[in-house]
Amino acid sequence: MLMDIDHANGDLNCIAMAIYAEAHTQSIEAKYSIAQVILNRYRNGKWGNDICEIVYAKGQFVGVWDIAKGVHEFPSQEDLLKEKLIAHAVYFHHVTNLIGNNAYYFHDDSIARPHTWSGKSKKVKIDNLIFY
Repeated sequence: MLMDIDHANGDLNCIAMAIYAEAHTQSIEAKYSIAQVILNRYRNGKWGNDICEIVYAKGQFVGVWDIAKGVHEFPSQEDLLKEKLIAHAVYFHHVTNLIGNNAYYFHDDSIARPHTWSGKSKKVKIDNLIFY
């Protein structure tokens, strides 16, 4: 399989933004798991045909949208690079998948599970994040 380095770099940048937006203050395991949710969605095909399309889909990764709308500050280049290294480890399968291949959703435990997720079963909790 030939990999387009520019495409892979774009994927990693989008995953890094989602990691920063959704789990910047969480452990590395939680960050790995955010990246895994994105890859699970990509492999499933239901959420889009492209990693960046999945990350920037309206209503999916609210933290990313908050940054895009200026609600939260854009991360520094140093912070994005740190998250990109985490994205790289997951993207290239260098770390264990802690949430499984069928976890497509997560939320912070400070908010209630969305009512539209009533049929989804909890898979694991890592730090403040609950994965379904």
